[in-house]
Amino acid sequence: MPPSQPDYSGPVEVAKDIYWVGNRNEKEFESNAYLRIFRGNGKQFNLLIDPGPSPDFNSIAAKIEQVLGADYNLDLVYLNHQDPDVCINTVYFQRHFPKLQIVTSEDTWRLVRFYGLKEKQFIATENFKTGKIKVKTGHQLRLIPTPYAHFRGACALYDEERKVLFTGDLFGGLTETPDLYAEKSYWEGMKTFHQIYMPTNLALKKAVQDFRQQAGDMQMIASQHGKIIREDLIDYFMEKLESLPVGLDLKNESRLVVENHIKAFNDILDSIEQELDGSIVSTLLSSFKSDGSFPNNFVIKNNRIYSLKVAVDTAYKLFSEELCNNLSPEQHPIVKSIVVNSLADWNIASEAPCPGDTESEQQNSAMEDILEEGKSESSPPGDSPLDFEKKELDSLLDDLMGSN
Repeated sequence: MPPSQPDYSGPVEVAKDIYWVGNRNEKEFESNAYLRIFRGNGKQFNLLIDPGPSPDFNSIAAKIEQVLGADYNLDLVYLNHQDPDVCINTVYFQRHFPKLQIVTSEDTWRLVRFYGLKEKQFIATENFKTGKIKVKTGHQLRLIPTPYAHFRGACALYDEERKVLFTGDLFGGLTETPDLYAEKSYWEGMKTFHQIYMPTNLALKKAVQDFRQQAGDMQMIASQHGKIIREDLIDYFMEKLESLPVGLDLKNESRLVVENHIKAFNDILDSIEQELDGSIVSTLLSSFKSDGSFPNNFVIKNNRIYSLKVAVDTAYKLFSEELCNNLSPEQHPIVKSIVVNSLADWNIASEAPCPGDTESEQQNSAMEDILEEGKSESSPPGDSPLDFEKKELDSLLDDLMGSN
């Protein structure tokens, strides 16, 4: 039984003195921000990590105030990379806290400085020769560069005391629910996100290997998008991520294979229009349009699928799931037949869509019940009808062999 999900309407203490202070818009592409409070040597030091996009500023500021009180102060902001959805709120926080310092890589700074940040309060990650940030409270944070995942200057941050790894876009993903903590089903959204935004598997593999070497005792992965990964699922997601083809790797998919999938999808849409209802197709294609927080997975032109932005297996899963969601139960077997025939026509091996209690599955279930009932009524314990048939055949063979 997975642990319960917390109430994300306020700040959530995900580890001692580490608070999730992000916002949930209940869209498929969520952003996270984290507050780390250090106490020691008679001092307190407040660190804000990846402070998020401007629409979330009010919510993030309110959550920080709930944790620190109305007269709080921020000492440092850490930025994984330069994207505005990761760091634009740094500008607004620095206006409120003029002495607020910023730590990020030199490559990241070359771009984020154009947001209007104060150059005199920038500290490059490259300046920490030991690879660690030493805080005045006596704590240490380890810097783990993750080049080209997805930006050249991206750099993860590892809290050695709390064993929490802040990874920026790495391990981020699309979400079907606004829940804060990941379960295994989160992989599909993570996979899609990385295939679109990460340039090559080499970058992912290097990052995961470095995490194992430098943060091997981690107990939590806190990414800037999607869901937080707790200790029991860290190895599961790391293993999947380091072997995932992304970006340029996807070009290795045969052009003909991609074209076959596109043609099969459009044949399915044609058949549904002819045999069922054209409004199903319109609703389906509309559902593929992004809410603006994330790129479209399918490019639609002239009311048909024109190209794919994700791998073909991911595209089929998205297509079939969304298709089934737009059907009534009685339409499932008809569409399943359409899909199976279209996939066969284009030599595509994939599972049939719309798993569930279709008529054929009900019949199969009823047949299984009959067999089970017959077994319990007429068969000795441990024997099935098939066992009796086999015994009768063996007996017949014995008789034949004995007669010779």
